[in-house]
Parts: sequence; C-alpha cells; structure tokens
Amino acid sequence: LSSPGGGGYNELRIEDKKGEEQIYLHAQKDWDESIENNQTIRVGNERHDTVEANSYSEFKAEEHHTTHSDRKTEIKANDHLTVGTSQHVKLGDSQLIKAGREIHLKAGQKMVIEAGTEITLTAGGSFIKIDPSGVTLVGPNVKLNAGGAPGKGTGAVPALPKQAAAADTAEAGMVLEQYRAQALAGNLLPADGCVFDASGKCTIHTHG
Repeated sequence: LSSPGGGGYNELRIEDKKGEEQIYLHAQKDWDESIENNQTIRVGNERHDTVEANSYSEFKAEEHHTTHSDRKTEIKANDHLTVGTSQHVKLGDSQLIKAGREIHLKAGQKMVIEAGTEITLTAGGSFIKIDPSGVTLVGPNVKLNAGGAPGKGTGAVPALPKQAAAADTAEAGMVLEQYRAQALAGNLLPADGCVFDASGKCTIHTHG
C-alpha cells in the first residue's frame, strides 16, 4: 500500500518459483518488532548485516557468543570498553599487541608479571633480562638510587555507550485498523504487486 503523495511504499513479496524462492520485505520508514517470548533464527549459509548509521544493543541478562573459526574485527576509530568488575582472558598460545605510540598499564593496588622462563624489558638500547641464569642489566650506565624520576602514562578514560531505544509498544491491531479504514475509504493507492482475486478485484483495497 502507498499513501497519496507519500512518494514511497511498504512491500511484502513472496517468490516461489523453483530456484528463485525469496521472501522480500521493504519498509519505507520504520520497522518495529516486539516478541513476548523467544526468537530463534537459523541461517543455512552466510549472513550479511549493514547498518548505515549507528547501532545500539542492550542485553538485560547474560550474553553468550561462540565462534568456531577465526574472528576478524576492524575498528577504524577508537575502541572503548568498560567492565564493572573483573575481566578474564585465556589464550591457548600467544597474545601479541602492538601500539603505535604508548601502552599504559595501571593497577590500583598490585601488579604481578610472571613468566615461566624469561622476562625482558628493552628501551633505548638498554635492557633488563630475567631468566633461570639470573638477572642481566645492560646499558651505558646503571643507576641505583641516583636521582631521576619515573615516567608517566596516559590515563584510561573509556566512554560509556548510549542506550538502545525501545520498540513501538502500540496495542496489537492499532496500526492495521488505521490503514484498513483508509483502504475502505479509498484513500490508499494501489502499489505494484497488488493481489487480485478470480474476478480481478484487488483483495487489499479498492482501486479508483
């Protein structure tokens, strides 16, 4: 159905031709969906999602994800993460991190760095190496209690996400009755793909 002067339309198309089966849905403006219990979706092959503007999600209980192959993520601006209590990360092999300018780690009370065989700190041609053979300090000068000051890092200030908007909570049938009344009054124009009965009459609304 399309409204006079609307310049757009909503469409639900079902194609059942063998080899070309398709269900197509087009919403000219908004699409609100409200499900009172569970929603289960199965995709037999690939799934592609494109959002032209911002995307907001809110999960009011737990969220679970399982990926059986590689996960590849690219963020072309900043990444902000805020965790209310603890974060646990377990890797089967290696964790490799590279920053173009700075890595800053800060703990409020205690920080422990532990390795099974070796720890190495390297900067400016000097290094400290700890391994089973002992502690090795190499540099032009080794200073102990000889002044100087510790370096400072940039503090973390993650931004919080915006809240997701709720779906339309209008009563069932309210919008349908509104457009049904317009159709009966002849105020809706036929759109391409109207459904006609055996007598040639549109089963959706009255043609002018």
